[in-house]
Amino acid sequence: MKEKLKGRLDVFVDAIIAILITVMVLELPIQINNGVLDYRSLFTAIGIYAVSFCFIANLWYQHAVIFNEVEKISNGVVVGDLALMFFVSLIPTFTRLMAIDTNSMTVVMYGVLDLVISVLFRRIVKTIIHDKYTDKDDMRKLYNVIYGTAFLESWISYLILIVIGYFFPKFSLILFIIIPVRSFIRHALDNEEFSDVGDLGTQERKAFIELTPSQQRTFRRLAHDYRRKTRSIGNQPDAQKQAWQDFSSQIQEKLNMSAGDAMKWDHQNNQHDHHNQRR
Repeated sequence: MKEKLKGRLDVFVDAIIAILITVMVLELPIQINNGVLDYRSLFTAIGIYAVSFCFIANLWYQHAVIFNEVEKISNGVVVGDLALMFFVSLIPTFTRLMAIDTNSMTVVMYGVLDLVISVLFRRIVKTIIHDKYTDKDDMRKLYNVIYGTAFLESWISYLILIVIGYFFPKFSLILFIIIPVRSFIRHALDNEEFSDVGDLGTQERKAFIELTPSQQRTFRRLAHDYRRKTRSIGNQPDAQKQAWQDFSSQIQEKLNMSAGDAMKWDHQNNQHDHHNQRR
């Protein structure tokens, strides 16, 4: 039953987001004075639409990724997601207000709405991860370590933008585009890192959680470079072996991770890549 509910909720959310984007386009204010199109107001409206489009697109992507993590959802997640969609459905109205009159009040209201949506979505994500990894406390901590910083940075950015928007409303619109674009890129990288670290053994995951932020970034960089290098090398055993030796020695030196643990991660990672290729 809950599996079907999750599928229906996915479809419902996708439909709402598709409708919202369509509504935003249709409601763009177009001014024609004495038979002459006001191009300045038109392109301003399109720019404001781009702000909301980037925000909604990034939200849809992150929503799709996190809901893809589970096959069924709790009633609490359903209620939270419906509340999220309520606030998301207000975006076209607030977008139109900014397009008609870009002033301090409309920009601040838009920023507050984005912040509320971000906080609600974070709550949903936290609930889903807690439900999925009920017996894996280290995985919940790992998710919070990797994604928690990104959410916190996003909230701080919106708070700063709300203040900037009050004093410089038009300038802040440019910054409102940067946040979701940056969040999209950051989230994609975080997904890969979560997959990399999640493939480690229990002890190694705990060790990663205890690493400093600088060491975590080091692991992210080394794992990313190793995966990219092995994919570019292709079917060349000697080159693959050398890439592995370089990666193994680096994580032993910089992160104190044993070669055996690294080999286990590499084996699980190769199985994961092979599974994705078959799909």
